[in-house]
Parts: sequence; C-alpha cells; structure tokens
Amino acid sequence: MRLFMLPPTAAAVALLLWSLLVHLTTETPAGVPKGHGEPLGNHRDSDGHVDILTTLPSPQEFWDKYVSKRRPVLFSGAARSSPGMQLWTDEYMLETFGDLKVRIEGKHQKEGKYPEGEKGIAQDTLRNVLQTYRTRDVYVVSQIPDPLTEQVAVLPFLTCGTFKNHILESNLWLGGHGTQSQIHKDADNAINCLFSGTKTWIMISQDYEHLLPDVVSSGGYSARATIDPDSVDLIKYPKFSEVPYTHVDMKPGDCLFIPASHWHQVNSHGSKNLAVSIMMSRLKEVDLSECDAVDLDFKPLSEMNMVFTYDGYSEQTMGDMDPFELRERIVELCSAIKELSFSAVYHEFFHKEDEDNEVINNAIDTEMAKGKSSKQQDLHQNKQIFAILDTNGDNFLSCDEEVLPKLSIETLKKLANIISYDPSNSEEYEFSRMGTEVIRILIEHVINKLSNDKAPKMTKEQFLLRYRAVGGSRPVGSQLYDMMDPSQQGYITRDMVLSKMEDVISLYDNGLHPHHTQNMPWQADIEIPGSLINEVGTKQQWKAQKIRDDL
Repeated sequence: MRLFMLPPTAAAVALLLWSLLVHLTTETPAGVPKGHGEPLGNHRDSDGHVDILTTLPSPQEFWDKYVSKRRPVLFSGAARSSPGMQLWTDEYMLETFGDLKVRIEGKHQKEGKYPEGEKGIAQDTLRNVLQTYRTRDVYVVSQIPDPLTEQVAVLPFLTCGTFKNHILESNLWLGGHGTQSQIHKDADNAINCLFSGTKTWIMISQDYEHLLPDVVSSGGYSARATIDPDSVDLIKYPKFSEVPYTHVDMKPGDCLFIPASHWHQVNSHGSKNLAVSIMMSRLKEVDLSECDAVDLDFKPLSEMNMVFTYDGYSEQTMGDMDPFELRERIVELCSAIKELSFSAVYHEFFHKEDEDNEVINNAIDTEMAKGKSSKQQDLHQNKQIFAILDTNGDNFLSCDEEVLPKLSIETLKKLANIISYDPSNSEEYEFSRMGTEVIRILIEHVINKLSNDKAPKMTKEQFLLRYRAVGGSRPVGSQLYDMMDPSQQGYITRDMVLSKMEDVISLYDNGLHPHHTQNMPWQADIEIPGSLINEVGTKQQWKAQKIRDDL
C-alpha cells in the first residue's frame, strides 16, 4: 500500500494551518472572559486542594487550625470507622430501614422543586427511594432517622469538651449520579462523611462574599447565589472572575470539614452517592480542658447528646436555628428592652428591616395581633412564640418574669422550631404550599365538571389527574378522594363533593402558604385539563409552566 506524502513545503504549510486552527478553537474569543458560559471553576485556576490529613487532629488542634480560622480540611479515610459504610448496601437498608420516612429534593437545587414520594410532595420512604433513585430525579436531603445513627461513627475530636455538647443534628444524603447544589453557605459548621460514590467541591471563603452575584438569604446565616454552576455568565457577572477558590476531591471514606458560612458548590458522582453530615454550632470559644483526661476514640452517633433528633416517622427539625445562639439573641434583646412587645419580637426574628417604621409597628401591635396581615406565616409563628412565653396573655413579655427564667434547652428547641419552621420537613408541606385558593379552584372545577349531565360521576383516577395537574401528589390526592367517597363507591358525584368541600379546603388553611406557592411544579407527563389551567392561571396570575417530572 502506498502512503500519500506531501512535499516538505506543503507539509510545513499544512502543519502551520492546523496549529492556527487549534489555537483559534481553544483560545477564548477577544472580549469574552475566561470561563464564560462554562461550569463553575473554569473562570480561573484553583488555589489548590484544601488541606488533607491522614491522621486525625486533637480537639485543640482542630479548633486552633481549622474551626477558629474557618478553614476547611479533608480527613482522608476517617469515615471507614463507621459501620454503615460497610453495611449500607441497598439490600440491607431496604430490609432494615425501608419503612422510615425521609425528606427528598430534586437532583438539581437550581430547579427549586420537590419531587413526589410515597408520603406526598417532598416526603418519601427509604424503601421507595432505594427502589427508584437510580432512575428517578430524587435526592434524599433529610435529617437522619435515629435507627441509622447507631452505625455512624463520630470523629474522636468531637466527643469531648464544648464540641460534644454542640452537635446540633445529623443529615443523610442519598442519590444517584448527577446530583448538584447551587453555590451556597450554611449557618453551622459541618463535617460531611462520604460512604459511597465521589464528590467534587468548589470552596469559596466568606471573605469574597461581596463578589458573589444575586445572593439570596435562606434565613439566618444561610444563603445561596443564584448563578448557574453549569454555565457561569461572566458577562452579566464580571466581578465573579475575581473570586478565588480551592477545591476538594472526595472519595469513599473521606470526611470534609466545612466551616460555618464558607461558600461551596458540590457535584456528586457515581451510580450511588451516600453521605452523612454532622452539624455543629457556630462557636466563638471552646473549653476543651476535659479532653486531655479522656481516651478519645470513635463513638456511635446514637450515644452523643445531639440537640435535634428524628425518630424516622414524625416531623423533622432539619435546619432549625441553633438553640444556644437563640438564647444569646434573647438575652441580648432583653438587656436592651425589659418588656418585649409583639412587634419587637416580630422584628427580631422575622422582619428586622422594618423595626424603625412606627406605622408598621402600630399595625403589628393592633391589627396584626388580631391576625389581619398579608404576612400570615410570620404572624402565625410570632403568635406561637407568645403562646409559649406570654403567661398572662397581655401581648407583652416581661424579660425578668416570663422570658429569661424559661430558657431551658427544651423551650429553646420549641422556639427554634417555630422561628425556623420549614414545611418541607413534614407531610404538611403539600397543604402549606398549595394553599386554600388553589384547592378551592380545583374543587370548584370538579363541581362544575360533575354538574354536566354527560359526566355526573368522576373516578379516582380522573380526580387524581386534576389534582396532580395543580401540583399535588398522588398520595394526598387519594386521601382527599377518600374523604369525598367515604363509602368507597368508586366514584364521586357533585353532591358528594359539595358535602365535603369545606372539610377538604380546611386542610390547606394553615396560614403558611403565601411563602411557599411561588414555583408550583406543573406535571409535564400529565394531560392537564385546559379549563383548569385557565382558571388557576387567571385567578392566581401564575403561568402554567410544564416542568418535566421524571416520576
């Protein structure tokens, strides 16, 4: 076989043209910032991997070098002492923990929606997750159920002194390939231990928070930046090019310390990605004197005095405010004001930006105290605080008599749960998100449909079609249908719906829904009745957006 050969001069010209073509296709076009339109981390080179330790530090070293300096660090292989790392196969977890309830999200936080589970929107059983997570858009982001904590080992330096008394909660993370977070920061210190799969992290110091675009507070010290981690728009956000970062490559068995308020973005890889995190208080100082006299070793999480725990069946307290920090805020407030009004408490914990507005304060102390406000969720929560502390019912709190003497850890936990309440922690989320207006529109639509002589009856599947069309789940929709068909006739009529209409609507009247109905996920795989879309779209001024749902 003869090979085609170019003359030397022609070959040189061809090589030059090829080199120019490669240069033109790999260089950033003039005027376009490096990394524009590319995944996070391409805007500049990393400042390096975070510190990697192969031996665990003492409690004092951990505080001096990392916690007090808000410096992340990777503990290589530290999670291998957790029995769960070896035990938690899908088969084992399915058989041992399958009936436990967990909170779920979609794989991509930026989509801002919660998938449907066996217990409703955002609520599922571990059984259903384990059977579907490889093919479904679902990611467990949940407080860890108590039965699992026996098989999670706490790192030795956390088992003594101040550290052991300030472990707030532990969370479970489980999903398939492709889970991704936004750039965000958490209120508390965390240690994330990886049992399966790999994770890559972008870590950004809080010192550069001023360069992050579109920062949205999640309440308290938590926040997120809405920049797209898959395609960073550096033309719209040119200052982001200046943001330095470090990176982390986690493998199974590694544990990562993430300091409170340290910004980060996470991508999870592998057919199964499973991790456990332990959250700790934002500590300003520590007393570790007892640690020198203790033989430190790994300790089961179940034996730690964790502040917030979850039995696996009831409502979670994931993300609740640190009660120790809450005590400090209340004491500080009482040092300035000896008697707290309804508005003073309201502004301290819900809308501090309005505290100097005399008109708003007067409205809060009068009309809002009676329940007349567009901010019903915050008002409802403020009333719950007063229900606990206001012993004489005068809508004022005496710091010396009613507040300070009551600040036990249990009372503080109750108050923290009120202030930080997240409906997605319970099966009530679906009711709070939809609200009375949407369910009333749906019921009225069903009544109108059944008033037609051609269709005087509606089956469960026909009702579920409509309920899911407005963002509801099959489990809760079935619950509503059964309320309207108590005799299990297999159909509902106009009269049957009318007789139960107010009972159904009352389930959604909890005062929380105004904050949780902004991005209702319309089911793309369901044939939505056009008239129902028009009703909801007109009355609520929402666009019936069809967001793909992989259920």
